[in-house]
Amino acid sequence: MIDIIDGNTALIHFFPLPAHLYSKNIACIVAVAHAEERGPNLTGLINALYSKGYTDLEHLLNSTWKKLYQVPRLGQQRLVLLLSLLERISADPKTIENYTAVPHVTIHSKKEMKELTLKRIIKKYNETSVEVLTEDTEKEARLKKIKDRLREMGMIV
Repeated sequence: MIDIIDGNTALIHFFPLPAHLYSKNIACIVAVAHAEERGPNLTGLINALYSKGYTDLEHLLNSTWKKLYQVPRLGQQRLVLLLSLLERISADPKTIENYTAVPHVTIHSKKEMKELTLKRIIKKYNETSVEVLTEDTEKEARLKKIKDRLREMGMIV
C-alpha cells in the first residue's frame, strides 16, 4: 500500500469513509487492531498523532503522507501500522461506528508535563501513610539504641 500512495495526495482519496465518521476520535483505530498489533506501537502511534493535533479522522484523512512522515515519533513501522488500520476501516466502516473514545489529556509543553508530574508526585505523597514520630516514640527509639550499644560493649546483659 505504501508504494501506491502519492505523498502529496490527501489520504481521504485512498481511504474513503462515510461522512458521519469523520468526527470520530482517532483512537477509534484501536477497534480494528488485531491482538498482536496492540501494544506500545499502537499507543505510540496514537500519542504521536495527538501531539501534532490529529484528534479526529477528518483531520487525519485530509493530511498527506508527507505531512504524516514529518510527525515526530512516527517511524516507518508505525506509519505502516496506521495505513493497515485505515485500510481495514475503509473496507468495513461499521467496525468503528459504535466506538467511543476515552477522553485524553493533551500536553502542549514541557512545563505542563512537569506540572502534571509534580501533581502526581504530590498526590502519591499525600496518599501514602507516614508514621509520625512523637516525642515518646523518639525517646523509645533512642533508649533502644543506647541499650543495644551497651549490650555490644558487654556492659549489660
